[in-house]
Amino acid sequence: MSRAADDASAQSMELPGKTGRLATPGSSYWSLLLRAKLLRAAAGFAFNLHRLIYRLPSPSSTQWIDSTLGQERGKRIIRLDMYHPPNAPTSARRPAMVTFHGGGFVLGSGTDDASYAASLTAHGLTVIAVSYRMAPEHPFPTPLEDCASAIIYLEQNAESLGIDPEQLYISGFSAGGNLALACLHLLDNPKSFNYDIPSPPRVRGAILFYPLLDWAKTRDEKRNECERPDLTLPPGLTNLFDDSYLRRGPGMDLSTPLLSPGAASDDLLRKLPPIHLVVCEHDMLRREGHRLATRLKDLEKDVGERVVAGERHGWDKSPFTIKASVEVEYKASLEALKAWLG
Repeated sequence: MSRAADDASAQSMELPGKTGRLATPGSSYWSLLLRAKLLRAAAGFAFNLHRLIYRLPSPSSTQWIDSTLGQERGKRIIRLDMYHPPNAPTSARRPAMVTFHGGGFVLGSGTDDASYAASLTAHGLTVIAVSYRMAPEHPFPTPLEDCASAIIYLEQNAESLGIDPEQLYISGFSAGGNLALACLHLLDNPKSFNYDIPSPPRVRGAILFYPLLDWAKTRDEKRNECERPDLTLPPGLTNLFDDSYLRRGPGMDLSTPLLSPGAASDDLLRKLPPIHLVVCEHDMLRREGHRLATRLKDLEKDVGERVVAGERHGWDKSPFTIKASVEVEYKASLEALKAWLG
């Protein structure tokens, strides 16, 4: 899916808007990479089994596109899996939902959200699932730049893809929720983050499932704020995710809206389109999701917040079952989308 991972990871990268540089990975990088590859293999097997058991749809088509932003740009390295509505006329321009998968920026694939895609295509939307390059081979900001590149590509090629550029929406799960919201900040304010995007696309709304929104607190702090810390993601997993995505070094600014999109200034939040947010009761990320929803409400923005009672992070991704609450929440997100569509 990516260019030579070793070459990419062995180089330092400059943070957008910062003079400092990310640290060049040392021996610990190879440990992270090995663990990431093993985890990807296990997760890939589980998701493939899930799709087989529940007969989830395969993409209608797949294409590879260029990454056009940042220092790690390249040819045909972002995968787009397209899901079209059944029996839809090919000449029609349909609203489009762009989805970004979860997996801690380390694992996953656009097809992991096939069940969600099916719920949207059944109501006439085209779904484009983005498989961005992942850490530790490609740490921040490369996954974000890949996702923003995909949105730009889709808006510029809307006619040939059969989608309506005026009805472009985004959605993300966990890490993908972080990337979705960060993309909105980047595309709304490209010059502020040292990106040259002459005509940024306009996204009409965002649906975020249990997103990571703020790096200001450590994982331990977030975990200890939960009533049931034992039900949150284990430290071994979250440490792998965080150490892979963030190459901490001089100049690393954890407060940048491209990393912590939920902690952005009021001026940036005012520019956001309507937001529909879903968090889980026993998730260390619940509080930062609630803080974002509260801030948006205080700014009189269009925002919906739902809490899935009794559930953990990633509750909708169980390999062997699809819970009734998943259908409830997917339907609720669809209702929010319908309201935006008018």
